[in-house]
Amino acid sequence: MFSMSPIVRSYEELLVLSEQMFEAARASNWDALTDLQTVYMAEVERLRQLDHNAPFTDAERLRRFQLLERILAYDARIRDLTHPRLAELGALMSNSRRKLELSAAYGA
Repeated sequence: MFSMSPIVRSYEELLVLSEQMFEAARASNWDALTDLQTVYMAEVERLRQLDHNAPFTDAERLRRFQLLERILAYDARIRDLTHPRLAELGALMSNSRRKLELSAAYGA
């Protein structure tokens, strides 16, 4: 096996992080998910800094495409798991805001 480019290795790392984020979301481990998102975003930033003008072999191009497909699939699954939680948190915030407004209005 030959060595893959730093860009392909970065996509490999993003896939690993995507899998871990999915598992955290599936377990409703929101703290772990948040921590993993921070690491994921740092890796995305690192990927942005790499030389994207370097030529890819056909194998690297195919691998990068396969990795990106899997990363996007995990992203969709994570969104499916987090949207209900986000809606729940939005409702809690709305209720809290109403209570504060009522408290301010009626001095309770």
